[in-house]
Amino acid sequence: MTTFTDREVAALTERLNRLETAERARELTAHYALCLDRKDFEALAGLFTEDAVLHAGPDTCTGHAAVMAFFHSAIEVVDPSVKKHLMANPRVTHTAPDEVRVDSYFLYTAIGEASVLGWGSYADVVRIGEDGMARFSEKRITVDVAADVREGWAKP
Repeated sequence: MTTFTDREVAALTERLNRLETAERARELTAHYALCLDRKDFEALAGLFTEDAVLHAGPDTCTGHAAVMAFFHSAIEVVDPSVKKHLMANPRVTHTAPDEVRVDSYFLYTAIGEASVLGWGSYADVVRIGEDGMARFSEKRITVDVAADVREGWAKP
């Protein structure tokens, strides 16, 4: 039977906590995409901390209520098209105990007045709360391309 020293147990526990935090953060980004696609604002609201900060293009929203107001407007008013988001290449960096940065790419399709293909990146700070849940404390959305597929995205 293998025995471990207290130091080895502590090191393994720390490694396990880091792996679990990274996996919770990756799961959070996938859940976020599903909430957007389903226009599930109640579930989306649960993915952000009370002091969350959202950067989307030129807009910065601070606080849970402001972040949710942004999403309601963006999804219901500005662009109510039906979307599907695909997440790619999440890179998790541990920044503090129970906090990570997740950088990832997204691709989305939208069906509305036009058929749109778009892509960009997310830069997120994710915190694990006392309840063990991962939530965004900061999210930066950068849209690189949003193009009507009939027109394409090639530059002249």
